[in-house]
Amino acid sequence: MPATDYMPQKEGELVPWTENFISVANANLATLGLIAGDITTLTTKKSDYSTGLNNAIAKKTESKSATENKNIKKDALKDNIRVLARQIQARPGVPDNLKVQLGLKAADQIPTPSGPFPPLDTTIETLAVHQYRIKWNRNGNSQGTTFLIETAMLPEGPWQILGTSTKVTFDTNYSNPAGPTFFRVKAQKGYLVSEAGNVVAV
Repeated sequence: MPATDYMPQKEGELVPWTENFISVANANLATLGLIAGDITTLTTKKSDYSTGLNNAIAKKTESKSATENKNIKKDALKDNIRVLARQIQARPGVPDNLKVQLGLKAADQIPTPSGPFPPLDTTIETLAVHQYRIKWNRNGNSQGTTFLIETAMLPEGPWQILGTSTKVTFDTNYSNPAGPTFFRVKAQKGYLVSEAGNVVAV
């Protein structure tokens, strides 16, 4: 329908607009150059459209109601399945292959490790005089894992914590003016701390 069409674009407005057209036309047939048959045909088509519109509205309402009813029944079915699935999963001795046949998930026999894991590939680069950047690979440790940066004067320790980072880099100006300084990184998750990664020195 062109944007400049004189008839209303909303379907619900077309019937009253047509009824007004018929009323005015009937009162001015001669002036408009129309005959009663023209208006009779128009009235019939208006009635046909009005019936079709009402049927469409009723079907739409019926469809919405049917969809809501379907969703209620679907939720009831899924709730029932979940109740039975929980009973099956909690029952000792039900074999995993039977659970799989039912479409359920078999329990993991070996818990997936959640870390923390020792950082990998620790390196150190010089940024400036007595300015260093320590980098490492997080090795599967999740975002938000805390990394402990440790330092020592000897490669075997004793080690002390120099600082922490949630990133995979740590900048420091700490060094031993009398000899090499050693660094290593551990991962911490909650109360758990990983083994240390490889040792680097400056």
